[in-house]
Amino acid sequence: MSINDYFQEYGPISRRRAGNGAATHRHPVAVARPRSSTSVRPVLHTPTLTDMAKVDRLPVSVSPARQRLNERRRARQLAQQHRFSPLRFVVRVLVIITLVVTCIPYAVALYYRGQALPNIMVQGMPLGGANEKMIRDGLTARYADFLHEPVTLTFEDQSWQPSLSQLGVVFDTHAVAAQILQIGRRGHVLNRLREQWILWQHGMDVAPRLTIDQARLQAYLQSLAPAIEAPPRDAALRVTAGKILGMPGQPGRQLLIDESAHDLVLALQTLTPQHVELRSRSLAPTINDVALQAAQQQAEIFLSSPLLMTRGEANWTWHPESIAALLHIHPVGAELAVEIDPERLSRAVADLAQMTDSDKREPRVRFGNGGVYIVEEGQQGWRLIQDEAAHLIHTALQERRRSNRVVALPFEELHPRVTAENLGDLGITQLLAEGYSSFAGSAQYRITNIKMGATRTDGILIAPDEEFSFNAQVGDINAANGFVEGYAIIGNRTQLEWGGGICQNSTTIFRAAFWAGLPITERYAHPFYISWYDRFAFGPYGDGAGMDATIYTGVNDLKFVNDTGNWLLMETTVDEVNQILAVRLYGTNPGREVVLDGPYVSNEVPAPATPVYIDDPGQPRGTIYQSDVARNGRDIVVYRAIVEQGVEVRRDSFFTRFKAWPNVFVRGTR
Repeated sequence: MSINDYFQEYGPISRRRAGNGAATHRHPVAVARPRSSTSVRPVLHTPTLTDMAKVDRLPVSVSPARQRLNERRRARQLAQQHRFSPLRFVVRVLVIITLVVTCIPYAVALYYRGQALPNIMVQGMPLGGANEKMIRDGLTARYADFLHEPVTLTFEDQSWQPSLSQLGVVFDTHAVAAQILQIGRRGHVLNRLREQWILWQHGMDVAPRLTIDQARLQAYLQSLAPAIEAPPRDAALRVTAGKILGMPGQPGRQLLIDESAHDLVLALQTLTPQHVELRSRSLAPTINDVALQAAQQQAEIFLSSPLLMTRGEANWTWHPESIAALLHIHPVGAELAVEIDPERLSRAVADLAQMTDSDKREPRVRFGNGGVYIVEEGQQGWRLIQDEAAHLIHTALQERRRSNRVVALPFEELHPRVTAENLGDLGITQLLAEGYSSFAGSAQYRITNIKMGATRTDGILIAPDEEFSFNAQVGDINAANGFVEGYAIIGNRTQLEWGGGICQNSTTIFRAAFWAGLPITERYAHPFYISWYDRFAFGPYGDGAGMDATIYTGVNDLKFVNDTGNWLLMETTVDEVNQILAVRLYGTNPGREVVLDGPYVSNEVPAPATPVYIDDPGQPRGTIYQSDVARNGRDIVVYRAIVEQGVEVRRDSFFTRFKAWPNVFVRGTR
């Protein structure tokens, strides 16, 4: 066989053929070759294990040596496979342990299914092995006192015992039981192992959790604030009847909501009944006693002495009581300011002017012999310059001197407008109108007061466009001006009063102004019918009711305006023989005529049949007398038409309502 044949037999070609199933495999056989001059080394193919396996499968006989070689190789392979490996052993052991440990927590949980694991407690109360109902019942029993009365809030001598619901606190036994049953069963396996290990080694004490609504808790505390809080009271100063009264300041109190809520939450977390003292803080007054003391010293300066005000020889005094009424005490920051109030001082000076002023008095005149003549000279008057006086008084009151505070008041001199030189220029040339009334049957007190009223209105002059006021002209109705006490209608009854009967004068003047066509700017009728005012009521038209005018100083007045364009002269006469009062107005007729329309009577009401009794502690007990006679009530309207050159230029209405009046008796109770 040639070398090429060998490679063809055993080389790659032969193997490829064998792979195609076309070649027949044979074991290589060493062949001896003769040496030649060219040395050729034979190349032997060493079979691989794969080749050997293939050879084993071939139906070819194998030499014993080859079989032994193959067997040794297999033995070595088997030995290597069964040889001991420490690393492999450790890995296998760890895998087994891991599997066992992983199964333990689930096995424990399965064993205690529906029960708490051993060694679980709630604040020392063992609950291992308890199911959900047992846990809830145990919690309810364990915290029964807390659930019934969780906390007592106190402040000084007050206390409150709110429920958990009022505080916005929820103690949920279902949630606590669910929490306990989850211990050792929650999370991944390592967390379960950790919790079960802790339970086995040390046990676990669980504190039940409360759910607290902070907003509701604070709202409850806020509801207690009115019973606890008090605003601070500033120091105050008051001057009464000329005496200085100081009221010290008083601190206030505020409930500290947040701090009290914090203490309350800590107390609730103990789950046992607790007492909690509510926290508060003191609120200092803005104006303290130091400021009060300074204000008292300032007030003492104002009230240290009276104030004397003079005009020549005349003088007026303001005592501390009057000065105190001028003070205005008010807070300015943290101080109390004591000042003279400008408005109060202005009003006081205006009141002072009423006492110090003396209006100029025009001369009293008479109309006769076709003209007027002076029967009483006019009088100079004085008018207080109020703004300047207020400034001087304010300056004097602030002086620190405790005596000799004197102010010379500034005045303006007033001189009469009518003199003997211009008397003929007043335009008083004729009788314009007259009014009459009868006082027949009047008591002496009425006659006296009627005569005094006539004296104070006789011969007076009324300037053009001036408003006449009965009360201002007559002045104070008192004993100093010649009046006496008599019965007059005061309120709803007839009783003694200074100047009783003076309404006879106002009624008569009203009638004269009525017939002169002068604008009546204020007039009041009597509240009930008085028969003696009927006569001469309508002048040339006859008698009747509805033409009276009552006055009451400071309340009711009679006023009219001189719109004739010239001066008016009022002349008043008293005929004591015929008991007639007459008022005449002289001047210049502006060309007007007065026409009466009425009276129109309506709403007739009969007098009450039941008499009225009035107790009078000033009369001896057992005495009784009748002060008022029963009268019917009615409404009366009188119209006055002002006609100029045949044309009605104005129509005025005068309304009177007489109330139905019972018999009134006065009985003594002294």
